[in-house]
Amino acid sequence: MAIEMKLLGPGAAVAQLAPARSSRTASALVVRFDEHQRLQHALMMSTFIILALTGLPQKFSDLTVSRWWVDALGGLQVVRAIHRTAGLIMLSDCLYHLTYLVYRIGVQGQRGPLGMLPGPKDVRDVAQTICYFLGLVPEKPKFDRFSYLEKFDYWAVFWGIVMIGGSGLVLLFPLMAIRELPGQAIPLAITIHSDEAILAVGWILIVHMFNVHLAPRVFPFNPAIFTGKLTVHRCAEDHPLEWERISAGQVALASGVGVTRASRAPFSIGRSRAGRLSVAATRAIRLRYRDLRVRWSRGRDEP
Repeated sequence: MAIEMKLLGPGAAVAQLAPARSSRTASALVVRFDEHQRLQHALMMSTFIILALTGLPQKFSDLTVSRWWVDALGGLQVVRAIHRTAGLIMLSDCLYHLTYLVYRIGVQGQRGPLGMLPGPKDVRDVAQTICYFLGLVPEKPKFDRFSYLEKFDYWAVFWGIVMIGGSGLVLLFPLMAIRELPGQAIPLAITIHSDEAILAVGWILIVHMFNVHLAPRVFPFNPAIFTGKLTVHRCAEDHPLEWERISAGQVALASGVGVTRASRAPFSIGRSRAGRLSVAATRAIRLRYRDLRVRWSRGRDEP
């Protein structure tokens, strides 16, 4: 029997986390990413891989492996078409994410996404982490829903979209660009697009992959972004401040989360006994009503 923490709409009641036994808690799950977030990450990840596989061979075109790869994909024109299509999909994914944020914050009134904004605590956490590795303090900082590493990863994507995506649009529409921009914009865009791509690939392969999947605490793989869920143990270890609120039954509506149970019986943990009885009573009334209709129909058919 597992426990899930799910997103609730505005006005939803704040759920309470029922006391759990150790065996039950060990199998508990916390929903960290909703369907939209997982889809946005899937689009970003897939287009990033395609852009790397089609962009790097063009940058290092003098390498034998690059020429072989371009020929295997069908030639330079095909590679360029794939690269541009993937780039436009990535930019569309960025617009999708921005629209999602506007709806969550502006329409639903949920403040959870605002947790990605850097704050003074992040500066203190960075300093405490450095002091911890230097042996100056006894423990690491306690993170909330998002650590400073996750925030840096998140905002680095925006930087990459602006730099790589913006320069890519200039290269995709050069005639339109030179009408509004000076002539140096084209060679500058080539440099930015190329060098920023190397920086992005290096960051993802070295820093992001290690922090998310290869660090000793999560090795060999962290499936949270793909399943949307992580274990209670992992949540309590990586995000102790958030888990303290959840376990205390004080999940604020502003954080946009609640708690439900993912078991064979689809009942919420926060649902009261009266609520469960009302569901059973409703089902009983429906069955009784259907039985009366059957009897009434049979009575009409009798001579």
